[in-house]
Amino acid sequence: MKQTTVAATTHLDSHFSSFTKEALEQAAAQINRGGRPAVTVEHDPTLPPLGKQTRAWVEQREDGEYQLVVEHEIFDDVSWAEFSNGVRLFKQESATDRNPFVDRYERAADDTFLYFDPVNFDSKEALRSFIEDIKGDSGEEFAAQPFARKSALPDPEFLIGIAKVVAAYLITRSVLNKVGDKLINLAAEDVAKFYSFVRAAVISAAKYSRPKGRPVTYVFVARGNPTLEFIARSADPDVVISAVKLERLEGALADADFFHRTLGAVKIQYLLDAAGGWKFNYLLTDSGAVIGTEESISRRARVLELLTQHHVSLNESDPEQGATTSGRELTED
Repeated sequence: MKQTTVAATTHLDSHFSSFTKEALEQAAAQINRGGRPAVTVEHDPTLPPLGKQTRAWVEQREDGEYQLVVEHEIFDDVSWAEFSNGVRLFKQESATDRNPFVDRYERAADDTFLYFDPVNFDSKEALRSFIEDIKGDSGEEFAAQPFARKSALPDPEFLIGIAKVVAAYLITRSVLNKVGDKLINLAAEDVAKFYSFVRAAVISAAKYSRPKGRPVTYVFVARGNPTLEFIARSADPDVVISAVKLERLEGALADADFFHRTLGAVKIQYLLDAAGGWKFNYLLTDSGAVIGTEESISRRARVLELLTQHHVSLNESDPEQGATTSGRELTED
């Protein structure tokens, strides 16, 4: 199913920021070149994409401002496959477009990085203290960069780039099955630096981010081919720090080689479950398909149902507020 929506405009938004016409044109050009942004639900990275953007253009509005118009395709059909180990996975893809999803980390720093949404901090001073605390506690240099989500006050989310040498270890050893490759030789110093940075980032995120008392989403990223995402969502920093042990991350990757070789995975995502274990959630392929677990697509369906019910309720009491909520249900990342 194809739909056309206005993704962004040059108007000033609720966070007192705006896009330039040139920025909108660059976004349209990127989509049209073939890197397809995903259509997601409420910017939640743990839910499999609903579809992809396939075409975009910039046009002038009646008020003289400019808008980015995107054509996106919602995946209508679902196919299922059951493997010899009893695992059942779904697959969704475009009926006509085989371009891959855009790489969320395409412009990320080559090594350790920390990305954050500025709206999750009380002030610029709090944001500066957050970064300074991590540098002071870990002794590590890292790229710090903001990202934006078009939502009033979303739960805190942090993208944490795993150091290049550690990422190479995980991907080479567990995904590419090159156990004898010299890239897998990690010095104790590399491991210590990795743990120190993760600990400092997680503790500081819990300390400074808002809204208080809400779970914090930590996306640990090992960049490579494929890219690995380990996502932990918790209000308890100790739970997250304990889970991001190298042996526990490596232990979660038993099927990663199969996903990469057989299914063409370019990104594989794992979630931290209630028992403290890492479980496969979904993957994206080199042809722009989404493949994931029954639990992942069921969670997405539940969230969509709740959003629909909430939208109906708001429409009954306040049509204008309902329209605003509807605009936040499907988002493009």
